[in-house]
Amino acid sequence: MKIAIDLRPLMAGKVSGVEVYIKSMLEALFELKSKHTFVLWYNAFKEVDMSHFPKIPKNVKLVRTRIPNKLFNLSLSLLRWPKLDKLIGEGIDVLWVPDPRPAPVSKKCKKIITFHDLSFEDFKYAFNWKTRLWHKILRPKTEAMEADSIIAVSQFTKSQLIGEYGIENSKIKVIYEAAGGHLKPLDLPKGFELIKRKYDLPDSYFLCLSTLEPRKNTAGIIEAYLAWQEDTKVNVGLVIAGKKHPKIFSETKLKKHPNIHLAGFIDEEDKALLYQHALAFLYPSFYEGFGLPILEAMQCGTPVITSDATAMPEVAGDAAILVNSGEQKEIKDAMHEICRDKQLRNKLIEKGFAQAKNFAWKKAAEELLKSLENVKKNSN
Repeated sequence: MKIAIDLRPLMAGKVSGVEVYIKSMLEALFELKSKHTFVLWYNAFKEVDMSHFPKIPKNVKLVRTRIPNKLFNLSLSLLRWPKLDKLIGEGIDVLWVPDPRPAPVSKKCKKIITFHDLSFEDFKYAFNWKTRLWHKILRPKTEAMEADSIIAVSQFTKSQLIGEYGIENSKIKVIYEAAGGHLKPLDLPKGFELIKRKYDLPDSYFLCLSTLEPRKNTAGIIEAYLAWQEDTKVNVGLVIAGKKHPKIFSETKLKKHPNIHLAGFIDEEDKALLYQHALAFLYPSFYEGFGLPILEAMQCGTPVITSDATAMPEVAGDAAILVNSGEQKEIKDAMHEICRDKQLRNKLIEKGFAQAKNFAWKKAAEELLKSLENVKKNSN
Protein backbone atom coordinates (compact mmCIF):
# COMPACT_ATOMS: atom_id res chain seq x y z
CA MET A 1 0.00 0.00 0.00
CA LYS A 2 1.23 3.51 -0.80
CA ILE A 3 0.61 6.05 1.94
CA ALA A 4 1.06 9.78 1.34
CA ILE A 5 1.61 12.12 4.29
CA ASP A 6 0.83 15.83 4.01
CA LEU A 7 3.72 17.89 5.43
CA ARG A 8 2.23 21.30 4.71
CA PRO A 9 1.86 22.12 8.46
CA LEU A 10 5.67 22.08 8.73
CA MET A 11 6.11 24.85 6.17
CA ALA A 12 5.95 27.64 8.77
CA GLY A 13 9.19 26.38 10.32
CA LYS A 14 7.97 27.01 13.89
CA VAL A 15 7.90 24.55 16.78
CA SER A 16 4.41 24.19 18.24
CA GLY A 17 2.06 21.38 19.20
CA VAL A 18 1.11 20.31 15.67
CA GLU A 19 4.73 20.33 14.47
CA VAL A 20 5.84 18.26 17.46
CA TYR A 21 2.96 15.86 16.80
CA ILE A 22 3.90 15.34 13.15
CA LYS A 23 7.61 14.87 13.77
CA SER A 24 7.09 12.51 16.71
CA MET A 25 4.49 10.45 14.87
CA LEU A 26 6.66 10.15 11.76
CA GLU A 27 9.72 9.07 13.73
CA ALA A 28 7.69 6.39 15.51
CA LEU A 29 5.94 5.36 12.27
CA PHE A 30 9.21 4.81 10.43
CA GLU A 31 10.64 2.81 13.34
CA LEU A 32 7.83 0.28 12.86
CA LYS A 33 9.51 -0.72 9.59
CA SER A 34 6.25 -1.66 7.89
CA LYS A 35 6.16 -3.03 4.35
CA HIS A 36 4.12 -0.07 3.10
CA THR A 37 5.60 2.66 0.92
CA PHE A 38 5.49 6.19 2.32
CA VAL A 39 5.49 9.37 0.26
CA LEU A 40 6.01 12.63 2.14
CA TRP A 41 4.53 15.55 0.22
CA TYR A 42 4.75 19.30 0.66
CA ASN A 43 4.03 22.36 -1.43
CA ALA A 44 6.38 25.35 -1.45
CA PHE A 45 6.80 27.87 -4.24
CA LYS A 46 10.03 29.22 -2.72
CA GLU A 47 12.94 27.21 -1.35
CA VAL A 48 12.33 25.86 2.17
CA ASP A 49 14.80 25.33 5.00
CA MET A 50 14.62 21.55 5.53
CA SER A 51 16.57 21.49 8.81
CA HIS A 52 13.38 21.30 10.89
CA PHE A 53 11.98 18.36 8.87
CA PRO A 54 11.98 14.87 10.40
CA LYS A 55 14.84 12.59 9.39
CA ILE A 56 13.69 10.75 6.28
CA PRO A 57 14.70 7.08 5.80
CA LYS A 58 16.11 6.05 2.45
CA ASN A 59 13.02 4.00 1.58
CA VAL A 60 10.71 7.01 2.04
CA LYS A 61 10.14 9.32 -0.91
CA LEU A 62 9.91 13.10 -0.57
CA VAL A 63 7.76 14.88 -3.16
CA ARG A 64 7.58 18.64 -3.55
CA THR A 65 5.19 20.70 -5.67
CA ARG A 66 5.81 24.38 -6.41
CA ILE A 67 2.44 26.14 -6.60
CA PRO A 68 1.90 29.61 -5.03
CA ASN A 69 0.14 28.76 -1.77
CA LYS A 70 -2.55 31.45 -1.70
CA LEU A 71 -3.82 30.47 -5.13
CA PHE A 72 -3.34 26.79 -4.34
CA ASN A 73 -5.36 26.88 -1.10
CA LEU A 74 -8.22 28.82 -2.65
CA SER A 75 -8.43 26.34 -5.52
CA LEU A 76 -8.30 23.36 -3.15
CA SER A 77 -10.98 24.80 -0.87
CA LEU A 78 -13.43 26.37 -3.35
CA LEU A 79 -12.92 24.32 -6.52
CA ARG A 80 -11.80 21.09 -4.79
CA TRP A 81 -9.05 20.93 -7.40
CA PRO A 82 -6.47 19.62 -8.00
CA LYS A 83 -6.98 16.21 -6.44
CA LEU A 84 -3.95 15.78 -4.22
CA ASP A 85 -3.34 12.11 -4.95
CA LYS A 86 -3.23 12.92 -8.66
CA LEU A 87 -0.97 15.91 -8.02
CA ILE A 88 1.45 13.87 -5.90
CA GLY A 89 1.41 10.96 -8.32
CA GLU A 90 3.02 7.69 -7.20
CA GLY A 91 -0.33 5.80 -7.24
CA ILE A 92 -1.33 6.84 -3.72
CA ASP A 93 -3.83 4.60 -1.89
CA VAL A 94 -4.32 6.63 1.30
CA LEU A 95 -3.54 10.24 2.24
CA TRP A 96 -2.97 11.18 5.89
CA VAL A 97 -3.54 14.88 6.64
CA PRO A 98 -2.12 15.46 10.17
CA ASP A 99 -3.83 18.84 10.67
CA PRO A 100 -7.07 19.86 8.90
CA ARG A 101 -6.59 21.89 5.72
CA PRO A 102 -8.03 21.75 2.17
CA ALA A 103 -7.18 18.28 0.85
CA PRO A 104 -9.47 17.00 -1.92
CA VAL A 105 -8.66 13.53 -3.29
CA SER A 106 -10.05 11.38 -6.08
CA LYS A 107 -12.48 8.53 -5.44
CA LYS A 108 -9.66 6.00 -5.75
CA CYS A 109 -7.77 7.50 -2.81
CA LYS A 110 -8.88 7.30 0.84
CA LYS A 111 -8.23 10.12 3.29
CA ILE A 112 -7.64 10.29 7.05
CA ILE A 113 -7.47 13.64 8.86
CA THR A 114 -6.21 14.32 12.40
CA PHE A 115 -8.18 16.89 14.40
CA HIS A 116 -6.34 18.27 17.42
CA ASP A 117 -9.19 20.45 18.66
CA LEU A 118 -11.98 22.76 17.52
CA SER A 119 -10.55 25.90 19.14
CA PHE A 120 -11.17 27.79 15.90
CA GLU A 121 -14.89 27.19 16.47
CA ASP A 122 -15.06 27.53 20.27
CA PHE A 123 -12.43 30.24 20.90
CA LYS A 124 -12.60 32.44 17.82
CA TYR A 125 -11.67 35.53 19.87
CA ALA A 126 -8.25 33.97 20.56
CA PHE A 127 -7.27 34.30 16.90
CA ASN A 128 -6.56 37.43 14.88
CA TRP A 129 -8.72 38.36 11.88
CA LYS A 130 -6.34 36.84 9.33
CA THR A 131 -6.42 33.47 11.07
CA ARG A 132 -10.20 33.59 11.38
CA LEU A 133 -10.39 34.26 7.64
CA TRP A 134 -8.05 31.33 7.00
CA HIS A 135 -10.33 29.05 9.03
CA LYS A 136 -13.26 30.10 6.85
CA ILE A 137 -11.27 29.25 3.74
CA LEU A 138 -10.17 26.02 5.38
CA ARG A 139 -13.79 24.86 5.93
CA PRO A 140 -12.85 22.25 8.56
CA LYS A 141 -16.38 20.86 8.76
CA THR A 142 -16.32 20.13 5.01
CA GLU A 143 -12.94 18.41 5.40
CA ALA A 144 -14.25 16.35 8.32
CA MET A 145 -17.38 15.31 6.42
CA GLU A 146 -15.38 14.33 3.32
CA ALA A 147 -12.74 12.33 5.20
CA ASP A 148 -13.07 8.56 5.16
CA SER A 149 -11.80 8.42 8.73
CA ILE A 150 -10.79 10.91 11.43
CA ILE A 151 -8.14 10.71 14.13
CA ALA A 152 -8.99 12.67 17.29
CA VAL A 153 -6.21 13.22 19.85
CA SER A 154 -8.60 12.88 22.82
CA GLN A 155 -12.07 11.71 23.74
CA PHE A 156 -12.91 15.38 24.30
CA THR A 157 -11.99 16.29 20.73
CA LYS A 158 -13.98 13.30 19.48
CA SER A 159 -17.05 14.47 21.42
CA GLN A 160 -16.62 17.96 19.91
CA LEU A 161 -16.53 16.53 16.38
CA ILE A 162 -19.69 14.52 17.05
CA GLY A 163 -21.54 17.36 18.81
CA GLU A 164 -20.56 20.32 16.62
CA TYR A 165 -20.08 18.70 13.21
CA GLY A 166 -22.42 15.73 13.48
CA ILE A 167 -19.69 13.23 12.58
CA GLU A 168 -20.60 9.59 13.16
CA ASN A 169 -18.99 8.01 16.22
CA SER A 170 -17.73 5.03 14.19
CA LYS A 171 -15.81 7.33 11.83
CA ILE A 172 -13.57 8.74 14.60
CA LYS A 173 -10.65 6.93 16.22
CA VAL A 174 -9.00 8.38 19.34
CA ILE A 175 -5.20 8.13 19.27
CA TYR A 176 -3.42 9.85 22.13
CA GLU A 177 -0.22 11.85 21.85
CA ALA A 178 2.81 11.31 24.10
CA ALA A 179 5.78 13.18 25.52
CA GLY A 180 9.16 12.81 23.85
CA GLY A 181 11.62 10.31 25.30
CA HIS A 182 14.25 13.03 25.82
CA LEU A 183 11.99 14.67 28.42
CA LYS A 184 13.06 13.01 31.66
CA PRO A 185 14.89 13.91 34.89
CA LEU A 186 18.54 14.70 34.19
CA ASP A 187 21.43 14.64 36.66
CA LEU A 188 23.08 17.75 35.24
CA PRO A 189 23.52 20.43 37.95
CA LYS A 190 25.97 22.35 35.77
CA GLY A 191 23.49 22.10 32.89
CA PHE A 192 20.86 23.84 35.00
CA GLU A 193 23.31 26.60 35.87
CA LEU A 194 23.84 27.13 32.14
CA ILE A 195 20.13 27.44 31.33
CA LYS A 196 19.64 29.69 34.37
CA ARG A 197 22.05 32.14 32.79
CA LYS A 198 20.71 31.55 29.28
CA TYR A 199 17.10 32.36 30.18
CA ASP A 200 17.75 34.53 33.26
CA LEU A 201 15.90 32.17 35.63
CA PRO A 202 15.48 32.57 39.40
CA ASP A 203 16.72 29.85 41.77
CA SER A 204 13.17 28.73 42.59
CA TYR A 205 10.11 29.15 40.39
CA PHE A 206 6.69 28.08 39.22
CA LEU A 207 6.69 27.39 35.49
CA CYS A 208 4.20 28.28 32.78
CA LEU A 209 5.25 26.98 29.35
CA SER A 210 3.00 27.43 26.33
CA THR A 211 2.32 29.59 23.30
CA LEU A 212 1.35 33.03 24.60
CA GLU A 213 -2.25 33.26 23.42
CA PRO A 214 -5.55 34.12 25.16
CA ARG A 215 -6.89 30.60 25.74
CA LYS A 216 -3.77 29.57 27.71
CA ASN A 217 -4.94 31.79 30.59
CA THR A 218 -1.49 33.30 31.17
CA ALA A 219 -3.00 36.51 32.52
CA GLY A 220 -5.01 34.48 35.05
CA ILE A 221 -1.89 32.58 36.13
CA ILE A 222 -0.11 35.88 36.77
CA GLU A 223 -3.00 37.19 38.89
CA ALA A 224 -3.07 33.96 40.92
CA TYR A 225 0.70 34.05 41.38
CA LEU A 226 0.69 37.69 42.55
CA ALA A 227 -2.08 36.88 45.06
CA TRP A 228 -0.04 33.88 46.27
CA GLN A 229 3.05 36.13 46.62
CA GLU A 230 1.04 38.65 48.62
CA ASP A 231 -0.09 35.87 50.99
CA THR A 232 3.26 34.14 51.45
CA LYS A 233 6.07 36.64 50.76
CA VAL A 234 8.09 33.57 49.71
CA ASN A 235 10.98 34.20 47.29
CA VAL A 236 9.71 31.99 44.47
CA GLY A 237 9.48 33.44 40.98
CA LEU A 238 7.10 32.81 38.10
CA VAL A 239 8.75 31.83 34.82
CA ILE A 240 6.58 32.34 31.74
CA ALA A 241 8.16 30.57 28.78
CA GLY A 242 6.91 30.62 25.21
CA LYS A 243 6.51 32.88 22.23
CA LYS A 244 3.79 35.13 20.98
CA HIS A 245 2.56 34.47 17.45
CA PRO A 246 0.88 37.75 16.45
CA LYS A 247 0.39 36.49 12.89
CA ILE A 248 -1.94 33.81 14.29
CA PHE A 249 -3.30 34.80 17.70
CA SER A 250 -4.83 37.95 19.14
CA GLU A 251 -2.84 40.04 21.60
CA THR A 252 -2.10 38.71 25.10
CA LYS A 253 -1.24 41.50 27.55
CA LEU A 254 0.83 40.42 30.55
CA LYS A 255 1.41 42.31 33.79
CA LYS A 256 5.00 43.16 34.62
CA HIS A 257 6.49 42.40 38.05
CA PRO A 258 10.08 41.96 39.33
CA ASN A 259 9.40 38.32 40.23
CA ILE A 260 7.83 37.45 36.86
CA HIS A 261 10.43 36.28 34.35
CA LEU A 262 9.58 36.18 30.63
CA ALA A 263 11.94 33.51 29.30
CA GLY A 264 10.77 33.56 25.68
CA PHE A 265 11.11 30.57 23.38
CA ILE A 266 12.78 27.53 25.00
CA ASP A 267 15.09 25.36 22.90
CA GLU A 268 13.94 21.73 22.88
CA GLU A 269 17.19 20.49 24.47
CA ASP A 270 16.63 22.81 27.46
CA LYS A 271 13.02 21.88 28.24
CA ALA A 272 13.73 18.87 30.49
CA LEU A 273 15.91 20.86 32.91
CA LEU A 274 13.47 23.77 32.87
CA TYR A 275 10.57 21.47 33.82
CA GLN A 276 12.62 19.45 36.29
CA HIS A 277 13.70 22.38 38.45
CA ALA A 278 10.27 24.00 38.67
CA LEU A 279 8.43 23.89 41.96
CA ALA A 280 5.31 23.08 39.94
CA PHE A 281 4.04 23.38 36.37
CA LEU A 282 1.03 25.69 35.97
CA TYR A 283 -1.28 24.81 33.08
CA PRO A 284 -4.80 26.01 33.95
CA SER A 285 -5.69 26.61 30.30
CA PHE A 286 -9.24 27.47 29.29
CA TYR A 287 -9.30 24.97 26.45
CA GLU A 288 -7.10 22.12 25.20
CA GLY A 289 -7.71 19.40 22.64
CA PHE A 290 -5.04 17.36 24.41
CA GLY A 291 -2.53 19.26 26.58
CA LEU A 292 0.86 17.73 25.78
CA PRO A 293 2.86 19.92 28.23
CA ILE A 294 1.04 18.15 31.09
CA LEU A 295 2.71 14.87 30.12
CA GLU A 296 6.03 16.58 29.43
CA ALA A 297 6.11 18.02 32.96
CA MET A 298 5.05 14.73 34.56
CA GLN A 299 7.71 12.82 32.64
CA CYS A 300 10.33 15.25 33.99
CA GLY A 301 9.20 14.76 37.60
CA THR A 302 7.33 18.05 38.02
CA PRO A 303 4.02 18.36 39.91
CA VAL A 304 1.21 19.70 37.71
CA ILE A 305 -1.64 22.12 38.37
CA THR A 306 -4.07 22.08 35.44
CA SER A 307 -7.71 22.67 34.50
CA ASP A 308 -10.69 20.47 35.28
CA ALA A 309 -12.18 21.10 31.82
CA THR A 310 -11.91 20.00 28.17
CA ALA A 311 -9.20 17.34 27.56
CA MET A 312 -6.95 18.14 30.51
CA PRO A 313 -8.50 15.79 33.12
CA GLU A 314 -8.34 13.04 30.48
CA VAL A 315 -4.59 13.51 30.12
CA ALA A 316 -3.75 14.26 33.76
CA GLY A 317 -5.84 11.52 35.37
CA ASP A 318 -5.45 11.59 39.16
CA ALA A 319 -1.80 12.68 38.89
CA ALA A 320 -2.38 16.46 39.01
CA ILE A 321 -4.25 19.09 41.02
CA LEU A 322 -7.28 20.06 38.92
CA VAL A 323 -8.69 23.59 39.21
CA ASN A 324 -11.36 25.75 37.64
CA SER A 325 -9.32 27.85 35.21
CA GLY A 326 -11.67 30.80 35.67
CA GLU A 327 -11.21 30.87 39.45
CA GLN A 328 -7.87 32.46 40.30
CA LYS A 329 -8.36 31.62 43.98
CA GLU A 330 -8.37 27.90 43.11
CA ILE A 331 -5.09 28.29 41.23
CA LYS A 332 -3.61 30.24 44.15
CA ASP A 333 -4.80 27.64 46.69
CA ALA A 334 -3.25 24.85 44.62
CA MET A 335 0.07 26.73 44.66
CA HIS A 336 -0.24 26.95 48.45
CA GLU A 337 -0.82 23.16 48.65
CA ILE A 338 2.25 22.41 46.54
CA CYS A 339 4.47 24.63 48.70
CA ARG A 340 3.15 23.58 52.11
CA ASP A 341 2.69 19.84 51.65
CA LYS A 342 5.92 18.08 50.67
CA GLN A 343 4.20 14.69 50.92
CA LEU A 344 1.54 15.80 48.40
CA ARG A 345 4.24 17.13 46.07
CA ASN A 346 6.14 13.83 46.16
CA LYS A 347 2.90 11.89 45.63
CA LEU A 348 2.07 13.98 42.57
CA ILE A 349 5.56 13.41 41.15
CA GLU A 350 5.25 9.64 41.63
CA LYS A 351 1.76 9.54 40.13
CA GLY A 352 2.91 11.77 37.28
CA PHE A 353 5.64 9.34 36.26
CA ALA A 354 3.08 6.49 36.22
CA GLN A 355 0.49 8.53 34.28
CA ALA A 356 2.98 9.56 31.59
CA LYS A 357 3.82 5.89 30.94
CA ASN A 358 0.25 5.34 29.73
CA PHE A 359 1.08 7.40 26.62
CA ALA A 360 3.69 6.37 24.03
CA TRP A 361 4.48 7.46 20.47
CA LYS A 362 5.14 3.86 19.43
CA LYS A 363 1.61 2.90 20.47
CA ALA A 364 0.23 5.97 18.69
CA ALA A 365 2.09 5.09 15.48
CA GLU A 366 0.87 1.48 15.60
CA GLU A 367 -2.74 2.66 15.97
CA LEU A 368 -2.32 5.19 13.17
CA LEU A 369 -0.86 2.58 10.83
CA LYS A 370 -3.72 0.21 11.65
CA SER A 371 -6.23 2.99 10.87
CA LEU A 372 -4.53 3.65 7.53
CA GLU A 373 -4.65 -0.04 6.70
CA ASN A 374 -8.28 -0.39 7.77
CA VAL A 375 -9.54 2.56 5.74
CA LYS A 376 -8.02 1.02 2.62
CA LYS A 377 -9.22 -2.49 3.48
CA ASN A 378 -12.79 -1.31 4.08
CA SER A 379 -12.88 0.31 0.64
CA ASN A 380 -12.22 -2.97 -1.17
